[in-house]
Amino acid sequence: MEIVTGAMNSLASLLVDEYQLQEEAKHHIVFLVDELDSMQAALVMISEVPFSQLNEQVKAWARDVRELSYDIEDSVDAFMVQAQATRESNQQPDPDGGLIKGFMDRIRSFWNVAMSRCQIAANIRRIKKDVEDVSERRKRYKLANGVAKSTVTPIDPRLPAMYEDFGKLVGIHEPRDELVKLLMGEEDGGLELELKVVNIVGVGGLGKTTLANAVYQLLGGEFQCRAFISVSLKPDIKRIFRSILLQISGKDCANTEAWDEREYIDKIRHFLNDKRYFIIIDDLWDYSAWTIIRCSFTENNLGSRIIVTTRKFDVSSSCSSQVDGNIYMMKPLSYGDSKRLFNRRVFNSQDNCPDELKEISEKLLVKCGGLPLAIITIASLLVSKPRKTLDQWCSVHNSIGRGLQDFPSVEDMRQILSLSYYDLPPHLKTCLLYLSIFPEDCKIERDHLIWKWIGEGFIHEKQGISLYEQGESYFNELINRSMIEPEDIDACGRAEACHVHDMVLDLIIFLSTAEKFATLLDCHQPIILPRNTRRLSVVNNDDLVLSEATMNLSHLRSLNIFSTHDWMLSVSISRFKVLRVFDIEYCYGQDLNSQYVMNLASLLHLRYLGLRNRYIYELPKDIGNLQFLQILDLRNNDIYELPPSIVQLKNLVRLCVDDSTIVPHGIGNMKSLQELFNLGVNNYTSQYFLDEIGCLTGLRVLHIRFPIFGLQYRNEAYDRPFLQCLHNLEKLQTLSIGGAFEDFLDFMSDSWWVPQQLQSFSAFNPFSGVPSWISLLTRLSYLTITVDIMRPEDLEILANLPVLCFLSLDLNELIHGMGNSFSATYCRNSLPSKQLLVYRTMPVERLTIGPDGFHSLTELKHNTMELVFAPGAMQRLEELTLRFRVRETKDRHGNFDFGMENLSQLRYVKVELGCNAARASVVEEAEIAIWDAADNNPNCPIVEASRHREDSIVQEEEDATQQDDAWFPFIFSPGF
Repeated sequence: MEIVTGAMNSLASLLVDEYQLQEEAKHHIVFLVDELDSMQAALVMISEVPFSQLNEQVKAWARDVRELSYDIEDSVDAFMVQAQATRESNQQPDPDGGLIKGFMDRIRSFWNVAMSRCQIAANIRRIKKDVEDVSERRKRYKLANGVAKSTVTPIDPRLPAMYEDFGKLVGIHEPRDELVKLLMGEEDGGLELELKVVNIVGVGGLGKTTLANAVYQLLGGEFQCRAFISVSLKPDIKRIFRSILLQISGKDCANTEAWDEREYIDKIRHFLNDKRYFIIIDDLWDYSAWTIIRCSFTENNLGSRIIVTTRKFDVSSSCSSQVDGNIYMMKPLSYGDSKRLFNRRVFNSQDNCPDELKEISEKLLVKCGGLPLAIITIASLLVSKPRKTLDQWCSVHNSIGRGLQDFPSVEDMRQILSLSYYDLPPHLKTCLLYLSIFPEDCKIERDHLIWKWIGEGFIHEKQGISLYEQGESYFNELINRSMIEPEDIDACGRAEACHVHDMVLDLIIFLSTAEKFATLLDCHQPIILPRNTRRLSVVNNDDLVLSEATMNLSHLRSLNIFSTHDWMLSVSISRFKVLRVFDIEYCYGQDLNSQYVMNLASLLHLRYLGLRNRYIYELPKDIGNLQFLQILDLRNNDIYELPPSIVQLKNLVRLCVDDSTIVPHGIGNMKSLQELFNLGVNNYTSQYFLDEIGCLTGLRVLHIRFPIFGLQYRNEAYDRPFLQCLHNLEKLQTLSIGGAFEDFLDFMSDSWWVPQQLQSFSAFNPFSGVPSWISLLTRLSYLTITVDIMRPEDLEILANLPVLCFLSLDLNELIHGMGNSFSATYCRNSLPSKQLLVYRTMPVERLTIGPDGFHSLTELKHNTMELVFAPGAMQRLEELTLRFRVRETKDRHGNFDFGMENLSQLRYVKVELGCNAARASVVEEAEIAIWDAADNNPNCPIVEASRHREDSIVQEEEDATQQDDAWFPFIFSPGF
């Protein structure tokens, strides 16, 4: 793991002239940095070896290095806190103290500075001695190469998958047939003759090798020669070539030991030149290995085929012979297949589970998540028990995902899954192990996780790349490597959250515990805190009682509470001397008492403070003391005003507040800020406040809200300062604007203020039409906008945005065209409770979206049926959300046909029908039209339809007594 990098950075920071350390101390620091760099290299080598293959001396040495690096960071932090306090005291002399008192204060200050430097020098000498001792121990134990491994090569636990009896496999037929169709696709009634490479992608244990072998056995006889090759994590290219040559030729290759790679490639190509061949490249980890192996396969237009299995999506994309269509994503087993496999392994029958074990067996299957390896492993574990009792099965269930079981089949599963872990670079190993602090089955928000990584110090500055952007690349890399599973994929393909498969969680908790990386307090585990606990996660310990005397918390760096019990909040904050991360956002217990909150300012080492959803009403006045603080999340609280000292947080990168919270003047001095959430501009905020926001030139994300100014109109005096503020934010990528006022946002119609880097824009108040400056946003991928009137030129602006992936388009003015005689603004402002007056009119023409434009759009949300999709429209659209009022649509257009059948890539449709004052038969007509359009769509999308205000549907006999006046007004609220 990347452990000592933080310590090296901390030491290097002391070399700046600002601290004016003694020359001897500087020399010691240079020595320490060099020595730690050497230790880091050794740790990297150790981290590439499975933990079970390391001897105890290596493990102990690695733990000593980690503990030493933590101590170094803590010592340096303590010195920097003291130095900062001394500087501040020097800058604030007492004006009423007189000459003598001023002289004495300066003497005292100089003394404090001298003592501080002497203390850090003494600490550095002590650290140097500790580092020398650890380094000497490495030499004494002959650990210079970093590892001391077992000389016995373990058997690959994946080997049985290649020899599994096909008749015993469960759930293999459907994926096998799908893969065969993809592999052997026909062109113009005949076989595609070009060489075709198909990739099977999925997490370890999902059955990639088994599926590839099933296809291999089924189709192998149709080819003149074939080979099945396992590449492995660290491939031996010569061995691979030798195996290919042996399998395709059937001849002994003993005399080829002296050949180099080129000779093997030439020999294999010559042999395959006039033959139709079938090759399986199993378990490919690196694209560079594929580039070499691929050289041996000739393209002879004889219909040859290659299957590549890999756990990495980016590797599969690089190997595929086409950009799209040749990647097969492995799917988990269905519940039915999972149950059949489980019962067959445990009871030798597909349906012979005793009644008393059915409920717990279902829970076990949920834990396995359709992963065949997990099902077989757990089944083998249960079969090994002398008796099949409910208590034993419950014990196994409770141990899954906690790294507790010690059984051969469990070890085999961990060995298979751990291959992915040991392939990770050191920084990703650290980030992955950190996921062990989250509860099982937890949905982990991407932003929450990334900012916690930053707070923990796992992510370091790189030139031109923000901390968040670098953290996001780590997050995406873990998804690409199948270590975490994405959730809530947005229109731009980004995962808004992730979760960890229980079996992967079991692995990382096992590794985290073994390496003393983090400690998990869980109701299913004994309450034992290791010595020098560094990271503590409290999960579901509702009945936990643990006295302070039994806990050693002086070294605790990270405290995360995911429990409804607030026992930890009763522990004195003074115990957390070096705490860096304090996160109780998911702790749903009693509210924090005011005294506890006031004491938070004493946690001088804090980097991350998560107090979301805690219902606190004030912060400590001296919160500015937290000079290292980078992330402060205060959302969903009752804080009326932030203390003035908060503007002293020079290292704060992310600030999240409620829009009702008053932020003090001076925020413009917080130059490190990159993200501001829910910043409120209200009656208590001056125009100069916006000028200060404009000084935060590093800001990437701004969510700003304008609460009510007296009535429901905005204060026009803020228009120019607001636009000037946005103009200054040249790095702004995400902008969200909202407020209680109902006036138009047309004061933003000029283009001079537009940040050119903007990628996401959300406005929750209306424009009169689509502003022309949106056409300048060539990087805009996410747009939420409300307009009063939609004109053809407005639609053209949106259609020409080159990378727009998501569009939420709401129309306030529901009568299309210029023939309308009344003002939409007049209607809104003349009616109470935000109600809108609409007159039923004769049918009018809709706006048509043709094949030109919207080339990148994958998700569309729209609140009327004013748009019609022509053939070829929106060719990448996959998700459509449509909200419309049934009665109005029928009256205005006469039907519910909007061309949904022309959206060729549509996968999912969500329709919300507003039934207010609509006849039952018309509502049914609308639903039938939606279903018919979906049936006529070539992609057969999934449709989810729902009714709103169903209680206001007008029955036919009631409607017959009403006059059907074409100009009869009716009133409805925007929420249907």
